[in-house]
Parts: sequence; structure tokens; C-alpha cells
Amino acid sequence: LLLALALLLACSAGAQGQSDAGGHFRFGTLFWKRVESEPMSNTVEITIETAWRRSYSSNYFTAAQMPDHTLMQINGKESPVLDLGDGKMMYLEKVKITAWSQAEDWFLGEQVFRHTYDRPNNAGQPWMVSFKGCCRMKELRNNANQAWEMKMGIDMLKASMSPRVVALPVVYFSKPAANLPTQMMFNLRTAMAYDDIIWTAPVPGTNAPANYDGLSSVVRIMSPGNVTVDVAQEGMLHVTAYAHMAAHPEIMVPVDVIVRISPAANTDPQFDEATRMLFAKEHVARPGFEFSADIGGFMGQNTDPANYVGFTVGPLPEGAHLSTVRGKGTSPSDVAVMTLRWTPCTHQIGKSVVCFDVVNSLGMASTQKCLAINVVADAAPAVSVSLGGVTLGGMGSANPLLIGVSYVFQVTGTDFNSKDMLMIKPTKADGSMCGPGEACIPPTSMMSAPYSWMGPGTNMSTAVNLTFAPKHNHGGYVMQHCFSASDSCGAPCGGVSCPGVIQNTTTCITIRVDRCQFVVRQGQELQEIAAIYNSDWLQLWSLNHQLSNPDVNLMPGNIVNIGHLYAVQPYDKPQDVAVRFGMSDEAFATLNADVRIGAMGMEQCQSVTECSSMRWCILPSSCEGASGSIYQGAYADQPWFAAEKDVLATPPLPAK
Repeated sequence: LLLALALLLACSAGAQGQSDAGGHFRFGTLFWKRVESEPMSNTVEITIETAWRRSYSSNYFTAAQMPDHTLMQINGKESPVLDLGDGKMMYLEKVKITAWSQAEDWFLGEQVFRHTYDRPNNAGQPWMVSFKGCCRMKELRNNANQAWEMKMGIDMLKASMSPRVVALPVVYFSKPAANLPTQMMFNLRTAMAYDDIIWTAPVPGTNAPANYDGLSSVVRIMSPGNVTVDVAQEGMLHVTAYAHMAAHPEIMVPVDVIVRISPAANTDPQFDEATRMLFAKEHVARPGFEFSADIGGFMGQNTDPANYVGFTVGPLPEGAHLSTVRGKGTSPSDVAVMTLRWTPCTHQIGKSVVCFDVVNSLGMASTQKCLAINVVADAAPAVSVSLGGVTLGGMGSANPLLIGVSYVFQVTGTDFNSKDMLMIKPTKADGSMCGPGEACIPPTSMMSAPYSWMGPGTNMSTAVNLTFAPKHNHGGYVMQHCFSASDSCGAPCGGVSCPGVIQNTTTCITIRVDRCQFVVRQGQELQEIAAIYNSDWLQLWSLNHQLSNPDVNLMPGNIVNIGHLYAVQPYDKPQDVAVRFGMSDEAFATLNADVRIGAMGMEQCQSVTECSSMRWCILPSSCEGASGSIYQGAYADQPWFAAEKDVLATPPLPAK
């Protein structure tokens, strides 16, 4: 019962001289695209997909298998012909068999024709291509044993390709029980360019009559491809519909399918609930990454364990595969499942549709459902840095970090492609790797191993944790740190070794550590903290008015001032300031991580505006510092000046 895909038909030409069993044409559709390798020419590829009765036997119809057993030549009472609209004609002489169904008695094939027109359109109108022949099946309720004709419009100035209608050759319905509604619907889907499609019934004036020879009340076609059929009467009828590009309605493609209405039966096969949910939405796939979907079905009210179900599948995209069926589908608790797997290639970017129905061993089938797969280029990942659950911008956290506290930054890469693999690494701002000696992460910090999780929808996230506990000599640390998220290539496909394309996204944050403040850890005392900075408890106690007693036990988390903030003045040099306050170069650099020992003799700013936001942390030594001031003698003759009362002589100014 399973449909064989892209296999060979072990059949010979129809027997000649037998009684006429009627026509064998079951299904047809056309679509076109401009040849990409010849964009400046007016060359198009026209594809005709047709289905025919598999158990054909006719004096007229022949489906002769070619010697290489891969192609067939289709003939008939009126040989199927492709009229290209410019006086040229072509025939179905090399039809490649793409699918067949023994249970539903049809085989499906396609032939691609290449044709070059003199002009991109026919004097401002589309080239009208028609596909016609004879004959339809004699069992049809409309146009039985009659010729068919389908038309298609080509205008290369307005589009580079047409939509492509995808459907199974036969759409099944079961006649409902008495007193139940008889209006039922199936949906026609288009691939390649199936956004903004307008659907219409047959165009008046063609060989496919409008209103289906009086069946207008039986069949209605409405956008977006909804076909409503009155299934009150058993039998078969054909439905012809046209898909028009909304922006250019004259560019249209046809489809002609058989609708078969069977007697009511409780054993009708059907898709399971999970599969119905799959059909209800569009799926996204990416070049180089496998897309998979489980298609499940089962019998209705089945009392015979010998019954089972399989699946009919329309043409698959190039490279797609189907698994064998698992389970017999005898009941909802024994669902038959078949898996579709497809790794699309770069040249398959666009929209694809695969149609299915469930068919059972009694010859009944469900109404077709189609899986829409949109193949899009793999997008670059996003990357962000957060601290305490708050995403950081380029300036980093709102408050600077504190010495003595351990901080955990989460660097997260997010990719809409759940099959992608992400790598997070510290880099330069342009995404390039840091060289030897270049600080990509803060000193003494550590990065964890990556970990991943699935987010909302199909998002996949990978993160690393950067742990940074500022040390005693990190006060005043200010540095931009950047992180990049890069994705993977995917599997080689279609001759392209990296169809997914490795892409990098970089984000940067500024990490700042506050000066002159120290967060107490468990067991630390004022004397111990003072010793870290080569000072004593007297100096620290004088800087911390909140401590009422120097012998008070400090609590973990208490903030202790370890210096005094100094507002940098124009032309200040760190070395001069250090000498003035009795500090060594090393002691000054310990409290100010943004000042290098080698730059102590350099001016840091030269204007009030430039210096306005600059601060240094100073831990003065009253014994070693300069007790004088540049302002000390300026107001010595003023009686209010303290020097008149407190000193006998003005000390000399500090040496520059």
C-alpha cells in the first residue's frame, strides 16, 4: 500500500486491441521559472506534472517505458501536447516517474521542457501556454471521456518564476451519514512563491468549462486555495483551479485533480492528532540542517486486526527520504508512523510542499493534507550579556562592581535554528581573536564550559558563565570586553561544503570596578584590610565614620572605605599626586587599576571639562605626604586664615 517514490514502474505499454476502458488522465499541473544561468535570455523551464491510471488498458493510451527504465513516453487518443503560445509545440516523450500508488491506481511523473522565447512577453501580454490532450476518465461525473486543456501565463518582465501547485492526484472524501453536513473542504497549496495567491475556477473559454458542466453548486473555489465539495453523491469528478500571483493576476498556473467520494464507512483511515497539528502551520528549514516530521495515521473503527494502513505521498523535494512505516495503524493506540527526513541545500531556498494521505488495506483513503516547508538562509545568531538576570548594554551594569564581591556574567548566544551548534568565545570588538598578551576577559576571571537549552519556539541557546571577583588591586578597573557567538556550517549538501555559512555576532560591554570601596568577607577585620594596602587601622578608621569603634566586628557584606576620592585637576600627574599624599607609585597603582606604573609621569587631562569625571583613590600618609599646599601662603595676610593662628611660618611648597 505504500507509495513508492522515484521508483521504476515494472509495466509495459498498454495492450493494443483491447476494449476501450476510457481515458486515463487523472491529474495535471504546470509551472515555470526563468533559467538562472541565462538571466539575460528569455529562456524558461516549464515543468508538467501529470498522473495517469496505473492499470491502463486502451486502444489509444500508451505509456511506453524507455530502454533505460527511468522515463516513459505518454500517448493517447489525442497525444498530450504542450503548446508554447509562440507556434512551437512539445510532447510528453520523456516523463520521469516520481511516484505511484497501487492502492489508488495511479502513477505520477514529470517532464521539464526548456524553451527560449523571442521576447520576455507577448507584446505586453503574457505568453499563454496550454497543455491539452484526450481523454479524461469515463467514470467522471463531469467531462467524462472528454479532452482536457489547462492554460498558464508567462511574463518574464513581471516575475522570474510562477507559483507551483502541489497536490495528490486523487483527493478522497467519504459520504457522511444521514443528517450530517455534506459540505467538506480540502486545501490546495502552492510552493516556490505561495504568498499572496488568488485562486479562481476555470477560465471561461477554455476546454475546461466554467461551472464544471453544471456542478457549480457542488464545487466552490475560494482563496487561499480552499476547495469546498458537496459530497452528498458518491462517485468521481474533476476539479480545475487556477492560482494567480496577486500582484500580476495574468501570471497563473493550473491544477486539475480528481475528487473521489466513497460510501460512508467507519473504517476510513485518518491522520492522528499530532500529524494534523503539523499540517496546520508552516515549518522552517535551513540549508545544511536536517528537517524531519513524523506522519501518523490509523484506521477508524476497525474490528479486523488484519487491516492496516500506509501512506500516499506526493513528489518529494530533491534529497528528501521516507522511513519505513512503523506500526500497523489498526487503532488510535496503534498509530502507523512514517518519518520524512530532508536536508535542504542552498539552491533549494524557497517554499516546498509535500502532500500525504492515509490509505488502508481496504482501498480507502483519507483526505489529503500538505506539509508546507519554507527553506530560509541560516540567520546569524544573537549574543547578549546579562548580570543578575538583567541584560547589559554597551556601558555595562548601571552600578560599578565592588572589590570583594563575586559576579557571574552570563554570555548567551541564541539561534532561531534549533539544529545549529553555537560557540561562545571572548574576542576583540571586530570579532577577531585576541592575541598573546591581550586581555579578552578581566584579570583573574574564569569562563565556564558551555551549556545549552531550548527556548521558546525553535530557539536554541548556548551560554557560558564569566565569573569575576574583583581583587584588592582592581579598584578603578575600566575595560571594554567583547564576546562573539558563532554558528556552524551544517552538513555538506549539493556540492557546497558549508551550506549553513559560519556567521559571527559580537557584543561588547564595559566592566567598571568602583574605587576606594572594599566589601568585607567572612572573618575580615579592619587591621587585616589595612594590611592589604600597606596601611594601618588608624588610617582606615578615620576614613569610615560609620564605624563607631575600630574593634567592632565587621559583618560580611559591609562596605569599608579604603581611600579618599580625589578630583583630578588639569595637568595632574599620578606621580606628583602620589608624592604629595605620601604614596609610592606601587601603592597608587594598587588603588587605581586604570593607571599604569609606566604612565605615572604623564598628565591625565588638560582641561576642566576633560577632567570633570576623573577621580583617583588616595590613601594619604600624614608622615610621608607634603604638609604644605599650593594655596598655603596665598591668604597669609588675612586674619581669618588659619595659618595665622596655627603655624609660625609658612612651610615651603612641595617640590614639583
